[in-house]
Amino acid sequence: METAKTWFLEEVWGLWLQGGSLMIMLLAIALIIYYATLETYFFLRQKTKFKDASKSTINEWIISPNKADPEAYKMLEFVNAGKETLGEARRRFDEIRSCFLPLVDRRITFLSLLVSTAPLAGLLGTVMGMLTTFKGLSTSSGGKTIDFVAGGISEALITTQTGLIIAIPAYIMINRIVSHRDQLEVFFTTFESLTMQNYKGILEAEDEEEITQ
Repeated sequence: METAKTWFLEEVWGLWLQGGSLMIMLLAIALIIYYATLETYFFLRQKTKFKDASKSTINEWIISPNKADPEAYKMLEFVNAGKETLGEARRRFDEIRSCFLPLVDRRITFLSLLVSTAPLAGLLGTVMGMLTTFKGLSTSSGGKTIDFVAGGISEALITTQTGLIIAIPAYIMINRIVSHRDQLEVFFTTFESLTMQNYKGILEAEDEEEITQ
């Protein structure tokens, strides 16, 4: 087991050295991408659990706020404070949306930009590796030519491969984040619609009661 681990580390270190100085940039990009991606993903998974609620559950929360998810309860309390008019209630729902969706949208834009830089950085490594190859062909002779060419081609291929390895899983994770973001927007739309129906019914009942009196 220890031998296999040592062999693996040696192989990784060998590839790292062959990739050249650009591997440092790729490492920095990878760390930023995966830190920001995981942070956003767990934010949507942990802080917005209420978005997984069914329509019947949301309806139950509106009727009995004490049974609601803690975050949903806070939202209901905020909206209830302005339920005298439907316009004010809708405005408060817009404020609630603005606390979640724009934040997630900015993170998705930032992550998409970062993910696109990884393959481009790998492509830069390809160009640098080919330049090294051509330099070796033009200035070396004999056995050294093969060393320069092999080193340049290795650098070109390794950096390109590394850029793709960084970008592909991150791209998949961003798609998952977008899916959670869309689910969150659907929740807010359903939540607002059901709440407005409930408030409208209450206001109509109050108006009928006033007319009867």
